[in-house]
Amino acid sequence: MSQSCPVAVDHHQFVVGAQAAETYEPTESGSVMEVGPNFVTVKTGVAYGPVTLTVAIVDSAPSESTEGSGWEVIEEADVQITKAIHVLGLDGERTAGFDRVAVGRGRYRCRVSGEGRDEHWDLEVSEPSESYLVQLWKVARPTPMTRLHKSDKAFGEDIVVHPGRNWWDPDPAADATIALRYGYEQVAQWAKDKARRWGGRPPTDKIRGLNRAEEFAYLDRALVDAIARTREPKLRNIAVWAAHRACATSRADQIDWVRTALVALTERNPLPEPFGSTDRYALADHITESAGDNQHAVRAMYSIQEALHREPLQAVFTTLGTAVDSPDDDHAHLIADLRARFFPKLMPADQYERWI
Repeated sequence: MSQSCPVAVDHHQFVVGAQAAETYEPTESGSVMEVGPNFVTVKTGVAYGPVTLTVAIVDSAPSESTEGSGWEVIEEADVQITKAIHVLGLDGERTAGFDRVAVGRGRYRCRVSGEGRDEHWDLEVSEPSESYLVQLWKVARPTPMTRLHKSDKAFGEDIVVHPGRNWWDPDPAADATIALRYGYEQVAQWAKDKARRWGGRPPTDKIRGLNRAEEFAYLDRALVDAIARTREPKLRNIAVWAAHRACATSRADQIDWVRTALVALTERNPLPEPFGSTDRYALADHITESAGDNQHAVRAMYSIQEALHREPLQAVFTTLGTAVDSPDDDHAHLIADLRARFFPKLMPADQYERWI
């Protein structure tokens, strides 16, 4: 499967990669390519203007013989792909004429072949004078960048492997002031401590701000990540299940109007009074009067409303937290039951790849 079209060059380069890829942090650099997670930057002879590009997905590695190929530079390297890949300009905009590159998630070997880079070196052109072929095929094992051929003069540097930034290193864009104030070692230690609290890896943006998510991630990060990937209908089902559990373990489900509300919640019908009341004080008074001194029952009753009206992902962790707070429940049993009911094929918690 291949597609060909002119692509605009900006500052001696264009990109085959994800729009959110951090192309300023390559892991390996050669004469005609730089690579990093979710991107391949192709280095051109012209500074600005169009070049001709063909992108091809192949089943296996092409021949390494360069005799008679006509290419003046050929290099290949691994690229880890987790996002949608497109042909992009330096500004991150998609190039017209190219569809999404037909690759899935995984490790790919990428070969870049180029010719014509010396003809208009460092100039701006209006018509293509250079041609490039980008070939991608899936691989199982990592292999360093390799230069198969080079006869042109452009970018004559040797292949460079760039030291990667450790996940615990302060982000220079976000943490520079904090790192200067407290020192690298302290900021790195905070990052490692946070990762431990979140089950062995730093929290993703999606789960970082969720109330009660951290305590579950500490015990079973694989489960929390699976919940974060789940779509809204299933998230609501989990929240409803957790609200039922909270009411059962706290004995709140022994109250008639609570049982009625739980039936409505399960059937996704409007909640009856007092849950349907716009007067929150009336609901609070009703709950307090019915629950008496049983604070676990109070929180369980509120979880009925939270399961239905909170943002779906937050609703899950709020109701799970309420359920696990009951004296008759605990994290181990709740997690085991949650996995069995909603994620029966999920990897065991002890097989999750912790970074620390």
